[in-house]
Amino acid sequence: MSDCSFVDLTCISPNCNRPRKYAVSKITPHHMAGNLTLEQIAAMEAKPSRQMSSNYAISSDGGIALLCHEADRSWCSSSPANDHRAITVEVANDQIGGQWHVSDAALEALVKLCVDICQRNPALKNGLNYTGDARGNLTKHSYFTSTACPGPYLGGKFSWLAEEVNKRLAGGVTVAGDALRAGMALHLERTNLYIASASLAIAGVRTGTYYLWGAEVVNGRVRITNSTSNVGKYGKVTGWISVDDAKAGAGLRDQTTDSRGMTKIVIDYASNVQAMAVYNLAQQLDLVAPGYYRSRYIDAAKTAQYIEIGQISAGDAEHVTTLCKKAAIEYKTAA
Repeated sequence: MSDCSFVDLTCISPNCNRPRKYAVSKITPHHMAGNLTLEQIAAMEAKPSRQMSSNYAISSDGGIALLCHEADRSWCSSSPANDHRAITVEVANDQIGGQWHVSDAALEALVKLCVDICQRNPALKNGLNYTGDARGNLTKHSYFTSTACPGPYLGGKFSWLAEEVNKRLAGGVTVAGDALRAGMALHLERTNLYIASASLAIAGVRTGTYYLWGAEVVNGRVRITNSTSNVGKYGKVTGWISVDDAKAGAGLRDQTTDSRGMTKIVIDYASNVQAMAVYNLAQQLDLVAPGYYRSRYIDAAKTAQYIEIGQISAGDAEHVTTLCKKAAIEYKTAA
């Protein structure tokens, strides 16, 4: 796994896990809550006593430092599940307090760095999806713990950041923040398939990963294919799906408006062994962020737990309930 080739400083922190457990599939920008130079942030992260690190840091003048190799997991986001998947970036603030403003030079460097990361890591080759929660591949520190990071100014730029990165990845073609692009991966859940853009008959139902054959929208539908090698190729169209289903599959809409339906699962009682199995699955599905996963012991001996997994998509709910059925764990669901 390679690192960015155009950094201004390399100073590798000892505070990391080598190697990361999972391939890079997310980017998590942070704010420093300070206006540190590259040398200052590198010195801070080099101290074992700080117990923190980031893969990269960006100064207010647009300089970039490599502080943890991309092959390694930094200690940055209060979430091992996120940091084992994410490239983390600390961005300096040229305003202390208030909106925690970030300079234009730092933002430009962040865009350039994100483009480079996406180009070198296969799971990010289709660009950034900012969904406003931990499901997207552009995540915030505040999704995993109670913190103001990345601050009002930088946090308010995440939609713009995804749009700008995707535009540059597309070679200068303007891509709207909620736009679909040819080749984009679509994670479909029981999605109706049609043989033509205007057909009223449902030709089948598709679940799994497909790819947008082309970005053209006809009668509210788009074409999909089953392999990246088939994108744009004549005769390689699997069928047509609604553009709303495509956007949902691409993670381009906030989950609270996901047309696939949102579900909450409540488990009144689970042994610690059962609870650990549920937690491990929830972690794999990225459902452990605050607001998605809650648990507490329900007995003084701490042998049983109450679990609530809230506002998750129907597909993720199906995975959790399947595990519950196999483990004979009683659960309740509510839309």
